[in-house]
Amino acid sequence: MKMKRLTVLILTAAVFLAGCSSQRVAVRKDYDFSKIKRVAIIGFSSHMDFKNSGDVVADEFVLQLMRKGYKVVERSKINAILSEQQLAQANKLDEATIKKVGKILGVDAIFTGSVIKYIEDKNVTVYYNDKDGNPTSQSRLQQAEISVSARLFDVETGEVIWSGSDRDSGLEVSDAIYGVANSLVGSIKNEAAR
Repeated sequence: MKMKRLTVLILTAAVFLAGCSSQRVAVRKDYDFSKIKRVAIIGFSSHMDFKNSGDVVADEFVLQLMRKGYKVVERSKINAILSEQQLAQANKLDEATIKKVGKILGVDAIFTGSVIKYIEDKNVTVYYNDKDGNPTSQSRLQQAEISVSARLFDVETGEVIWSGSDRDSGLEVSDAIYGVANSLVGSIKNEAAR
């Protein structure tokens, strides 16, 4: 019985370690990130198999940005302005649109991105054997996985000042989303602290 518990513990740790973050970030080195106080999130495009995955991820980014001290413009207000002004969709923003939206909203930066991978639950079956190698029992572990690409635009120039991607996994999709959003927003905050 002790061996079975130890095996479950090791396998659980392996699931978490396998989901370690793989953050990649590029920043404009000459940009003063400390001047960013107010941010608009212009949505995340959803993964093709999960229609609302972009909204779910964007909500977590709002939470993480606020936790790191940023003021975030409500997405419904942004969507209303985009529709009213007949501006481009989030994944097709050009410099002129970014500048215009930034001015209308009174923000310092615009955040957008894409959900590249979104797996709500992946079941893994683990088999347990006795000391002779004969199967004695099995367990199912559930694992979720997400991968996100994001960009931050300066509203004065319309240029990309930060770009990042990350993937994470957890026992639930919310754990994976939290890991990615926390990691990527943390990298922006680290730039502001330099």
